[in-house]
Amino acid sequence: MGWNTSALFVQGSSTAEAVALLAAAQLEPGRLVGADEATSGLADGVLFAAEAGGWVQVWDPAMEFAPICEPPGTALTVVFASVASSYAFTLFEDGEVVRELVYADAEPVVDAGTPLPVEATVEIPSWGPDEDFVWAVIEAVTGTGYQDSQQFEVWRR
Repeated sequence: MGWNTSALFVQGSSTAEAVALLAAAQLEPGRLVGADEATSGLADGVLFAAEAGGWVQVWDPAMEFAPICEPPGTALTVVFASVASSYAFTLFEDGEVVRELVYADAEPVVDAGTPLPVEATVEIPSWGPDEDFVWAVIEAVTGTGYQDSQQFEVWRR
C-alpha cells in the first residue's frame, strides 16, 4: 500500500492542544473514525486526532500543516509521500530540531542532527526508504505504532 499523508505526534498534550499547533479547527462532536480512514484517507479540510501512550497523534491527509509545523516541547512530524517517493521525519526536543531526515527518490536531501539508533536497524529496500522506515521511527520515538483498533476524533478546518 502506498501512503500519502502526514502527521504530528506530540508528547504530553491534549488532542485540542496538538490540533491547535497545526490549524484552527473545530471538533465534530461524537464523530470518530478508524485508523485506516485517519491515516490514509484523502480527506481535505480535515484533521484526525487520537491519544495513545502519552502521545497525541494528529493526521493531516492534505499534508498542509504537519510538514511545516514547529511545535514546542517533544514532538515528531512525519511525511509519507509514496507517489513522489518522498519520506521524511523531524524530531523536536524542547521545541528544537534534534534530527531531520528527508528522502526524495531514495536519496537524502536533508540530513541534519545525530541519527537515531533505529535508523541503523531498519533494512532499506533497493528502491530506498519507504513507509516501513517512517513507521519504525514513529514506533521508536513514541513507543506506539499503527493500531487498527485506534479511534480518531475528526476536526474540521
